[in-house]
Amino acid sequence: MADISGRKISAPDFNPDKYVRELSQRCVGRMELVTQRQKMQKLAEDTNEQLKKNVYDNYVQFIETSKEISHVESEMYQLSHFLSEQRELLSNLLDTSIVGSRGTLLDKEKIPEAEDSRNNEEEQRRKLASIIEKVEGCVSLLEVPGRVLLHDSDLIELDINDNSAIQRYHGYLLNDSVVLASWITNKRGPVRYKFQVQYPLESLAVVNVRDLGNVKHAFKFLAFPDTRIFQCSTSAHKNEWMDAFHTAKNPTPKSQQKQRESASERPVSMISRGDSTESNNRKTLFASLDLNLKLCVAFEDPVPEPTPDQLVPEWLAEAPDDLDVFIAQRHFEDAYNLIIKCKDGWAELPPSSKLHLIQRKIDARVRNLTEVLMKELEVSPERSFQGGLRAARRAVRLLNLLGCSTQACKLFLDLSSSVIKTQLKRTMREGVTVQFITQLGDIFFSNVKDVMQEFLKSFPSTSSCLSSFVVWAGLELTAFVALLNKHIFLPQSSLDAIAECFTSIRKLCTELGELGLDIVYMLDGLLRSPLTRAIQDNTRKTVDSIRLKAADDTWRQTNLMSKDARAKFVQEFVDLGLANTSSYTYGETWVYLTSNTISFTRRYVQLVDSSLSLCFPELEFVVRKSIESVLSEQLKHVQESSVIRSYDQATVEKNGNFLVGELLPLALKKFSRANGHQCEELLQLAKKYANLAPKSVTKYSTTVYI
Repeated sequence: MADISGRKISAPDFNPDKYVRELSQRCVGRMELVTQRQKMQKLAEDTNEQLKKNVYDNYVQFIETSKEISHVESEMYQLSHFLSEQRELLSNLLDTSIVGSRGTLLDKEKIPEAEDSRNNEEEQRRKLASIIEKVEGCVSLLEVPGRVLLHDSDLIELDINDNSAIQRYHGYLLNDSVVLASWITNKRGPVRYKFQVQYPLESLAVVNVRDLGNVKHAFKFLAFPDTRIFQCSTSAHKNEWMDAFHTAKNPTPKSQQKQRESASERPVSMISRGDSTESNNRKTLFASLDLNLKLCVAFEDPVPEPTPDQLVPEWLAEAPDDLDVFIAQRHFEDAYNLIIKCKDGWAELPPSSKLHLIQRKIDARVRNLTEVLMKELEVSPERSFQGGLRAARRAVRLLNLLGCSTQACKLFLDLSSSVIKTQLKRTMREGVTVQFITQLGDIFFSNVKDVMQEFLKSFPSTSSCLSSFVVWAGLELTAFVALLNKHIFLPQSSLDAIAECFTSIRKLCTELGELGLDIVYMLDGLLRSPLTRAIQDNTRKTVDSIRLKAADDTWRQTNLMSKDARAKFVQEFVDLGLANTSSYTYGETWVYLTSNTISFTRRYVQLVDSSLSLCFPELEFVVRKSIESVLSEQLKHVQESSVIRSYDQATVEKNGNFLVGELLPLALKKFSRANGHQCEELLQLAKKYANLAPKSVTKYSTTVYI
């Protein structure tokens, strides 16, 4: 910041808006503004470099300062602990009386109990304070009232795969959690460890690990989603840890009994400290109390009735931990069986606070199990679909048993959509369009069939799920038709290819109706608009082609040049359905039909077949107009040519007879066979051009026109 701009910007009263306004007024032209902008960029780069240099220079000081702060924090907690001890000591000294009466016997009996409780509390606080002194980042241990240290020792963490040693830890078992602290090599002051993690006992399961190979004296922590193995130095240390865990999770009545016994022995020890007179009186008092107690015991029941908390069996109390183990090891069926066993078990027990706590824990495990099963069905880019839909049977079945059929149905259908989409993407386009479309249809409808079968097995009697499946099938069909539109309805696609693709797809869709899923009407509705456009475009192109050829038509009879060619021609038209073609030939090689009429006949028969294969009720009107418009245009050309003297009128008449007497009845026959009724447009066309019919046929006397 050596230049003038740098000093201005670093000033405390710097105003950016005012500075930019003055700079824009002072600069003249674009070049000066660009120069000032470059100076500002240079100043920003210099400032960034200076800041980086300052950070590098002071980095070591930052680290040392943080260490000093941590050290001072530890010392402050030590000082706070010493002050609390001194305050407690002064309070005890003030309560101590050198002279004066001793009070009643009852007050003196309470003194040792209070002193012992205070001593225990002080001992526990002292232990927790020692942990704070030794472990960095563990200052919040004293904030939880009633927290007790049960056990601590060194542990070695093992790799869960190859059982190799990873790191050395020091573990602290409290009555509500487990604290793990790593060793610090460069220790300073009383700190020897660094806090790493704290596991609440409610969500932690401890599993014994058998001695096998290099793994000895080890146990396993299961805290979802972590699984860790720790090794003790000796078998005795491992037993101490396991006993301590058992004590922390299940406090035994034995320890409570020892506390009561020690509490009952303390007043007796105080009696011996008094003078002889009070001692004799107290002995007499205790003897009478003992006698009364024996008399009362003689009339009491030998076995007291257990409380509701004592009626809870041990396996039910340990069920939450067992569920954690089953879920962590992916034994979902065992977890579900244990849940059902627990629900049947607590239904026979009286309500109690302990039972209510167990129920809450098991409900939490049920939610955890449900979430894990849902993740099994979730769709992700990393998920592999090698197992297909059968791999999802296990998760779907368990979710249904847990009462989550709706969620399971949604996830199952989403997974099915991903499977279908993935398989369609993997299909490579090879060969002609018809083969590719047929391959896509086989993949899609076979997958829908598999999904339907799996769905009916997984959700046999759920009406809401069945309706969801029908909606899903409609959405998948819509997406599939959108994919077909990109490959079928192209400008260069012929109507024959479109008809062949539609026929194969509709056939595959009809096969689903035999299994109970009829979505043919949905397919027809989705393809109605693109098929209508395709038929109309093809009709327009055909009519334009007829007009172009009509302009160049010379009405000359066709010479096939050989007998074989003539026989082949007749057989070809017979195969098309024109059985009377031989009557339009003469000589050995001649045909009355012109080349224009022959090419039109071939094209028109192909058009009729393709249009009728696309015909369904909603598209019938478009098909009728198409085949009528094309034939009408050709007959119009014949009608106009019949009045032109320059043309051979006999040839024109023969070609008109062929179109009205042979080709038009063939179109009517094909339409009637495909739809079950006559085409009104073709019948009207036959009436209109009745003058072109063969003379031997009486007008409307044949059933072809009825």
